[in-house]
Amino acid sequence: LLDPLLSSRIAAGEVVESPFSIVKELIDNSLDAGATKISVSIKNGGIDEIVVKDNGKGIDYDDIVKAFLPHATSKIKSIEDLDSISTLGFRGEALASISNVSQTTLSTKTENSEIGYSIEVFGGKFGDVQASTSEQGTTIKVANLFFNTPARRKFLKKPKQEETQITNIISRYILANPQINFKYVVDGKTIYQTRGNTLLDAISCVYGFETTQNIMPVSGSVGNIKISGYVSKVGFSKPNTTYQTLMINSRYVIDEIVSKAAYMAFDEYLMPRQFPFYVLNLTIPNVDVDVNVHPSKMNVKFSSPSKIYDLVFSSIRSAIFNFLHPSKSTQSEPKKNEDLKENLIKTDLNSLQEISIDPVEYTPSKKNIVLKQEEFEPITMFEVKTKINNAPSKTQEIKVENKEEKQNNEQLLKTTETEDETKDFVNIRDLSDYKIIGEIFNEFIILEKGENMILLDFHAGHERLNYDKFSKMVDDRDIVLQDLLVPYVQEMSEQEVEFILSLKDNLTELGFDIDAFGNKKIIINTVPMQLKDINLKGFVDDLLHDMKNLKPSMNNEIKHYLMQKACKSSVKSGMSLTEHEIKELLKNLDEKNPVLLCPHGRPVITIVSKGQIEKWFKRIV
Repeated sequence: LLDPLLSSRIAAGEVVESPFSIVKELIDNSLDAGATKISVSIKNGGIDEIVVKDNGKGIDYDDIVKAFLPHATSKIKSIEDLDSISTLGFRGEALASISNVSQTTLSTKTENSEIGYSIEVFGGKFGDVQASTSEQGTTIKVANLFFNTPARRKFLKKPKQEETQITNIISRYILANPQINFKYVVDGKTIYQTRGNTLLDAISCVYGFETTQNIMPVSGSVGNIKISGYVSKVGFSKPNTTYQTLMINSRYVIDEIVSKAAYMAFDEYLMPRQFPFYVLNLTIPNVDVDVNVHPSKMNVKFSSPSKIYDLVFSSIRSAIFNFLHPSKSTQSEPKKNEDLKENLIKTDLNSLQEISIDPVEYTPSKKNIVLKQEEFEPITMFEVKTKINNAPSKTQEIKVENKEEKQNNEQLLKTTETEDETKDFVNIRDLSDYKIIGEIFNEFIILEKGENMILLDFHAGHERLNYDKFSKMVDDRDIVLQDLLVPYVQEMSEQEVEFILSLKDNLTELGFDIDAFGNKKIIINTVPMQLKDINLKGFVDDLLHDMKNLKPSMNNEIKHYLMQKACKSSVKSGMSLTEHEIKELLKNLDEKNPVLLCPHGRPVITIVSKGQIEKWFKRIV
């Protein structure tokens, strides 16, 4: 048997990895204690000192020493409690572990106690409980981390790096608990201070006012699972996933299922290596989510992960559709489905408010795919039908919690006088009214109108039109197949063959007849007439490139992804356009009012003002 002191140090190492983990454990305890005000102060990256103060319930005199014992907790009592954990902390090892590797001082007072009490626990050695002048709540000071385990202290990061980790987790707590008044101080300087108001206030505090201008609400539910929060508008993205915050029942977690669903929902509007911004909260019955899968409590397991994926994906797609097509939100009737009804948010894009909608799910129609050659007019450079990728349903009335909250939200999202950053990406009106100046590099069209010049990437525009028409045909199950005169055969590894065949059902719905062909080969016999000129090798290679990221079980999302890849492979580059062809392209882009992004997130147009050009030539300063 290990010496008790040694075993406690080992256990402490599992919980206390760095100052960041101490801050996380102590804030969890403050929130579980019902605190409405929490302040966190650190020195030298938390290595020298961490102080967490709250106005929660406090600790009774008889429990003060017990709170520092291993596996002592007030949050669970029986093994059955592990099946439905509603608190952020529950294992009962945080204070024991922290006090074993630091010099810890606790001061506390309950509402019913006339005086407060304090205790010092240095390296696991207890001092006496003494009377103090504490305010209601609990204050814990952790000093000289790993003072008694120099080997562990040596492996801490530089103070600034430790500080960055703490700042990141504090920001997540602010977003997860906007109703809590948080104050965060680093080396005497206040970094965050919130009013304990709305989620928009919290987002503004953490990410700044500009971000609140570039987000839109998300809300939906399926059964007893609900989603709420905000995601980035089309055209506003981030270079990594650190700008993504997910809460499960107000507990900050990291989850690949939700992250992937959000990415797939935005995929056709994202540039390569860009990711959507989101702050989302999932409300799930405690019995349907397991938070006890890792000591850090940062990962969870869902009892029904596919349901979570579908809810996140469809809710975000509804928000995107509503943002891009606000005029259509009141024109479409809901599609009937045996399990769920589609609903779309009716909202004012200049102000975000609390919203409530019914369950959302995108479900394809049940028409049979056409399996024989019929009269069909192939898509030309200039044809387009408006994309109705599972058109929106009846609208819901917006519910605003109170007048003050509405005014706060409207103030945060009020449009400034500066140029809208997303205007190059969506719904530029009257393109056909622009004067055609010419074409350059066999890639771009130059247009002029008033004080603006537009550069239009006509290959990206063609891809947009192709995608929209193909999407419409897939939704309507109105696909005509084209037999290949010579079937396409591609050699690959057994693993790659297996992966491609896992997508067979999705590919069949899109009009591709694909199968295994001998040893380590696949064969494609038919393609959709819409994409008769598709580069099949490029299409298959694109799919193989993303083998690790695709989830074939996610039916609608895979079809969405396959359509993007198919349309990309069908577009020819290097072609030149006549003036008549340019006019037809502009007419179609204008009349059908599509999203002016290619299906892979690249902009179709960019705008340069006369003033900007004059600055280039130093005509104006």
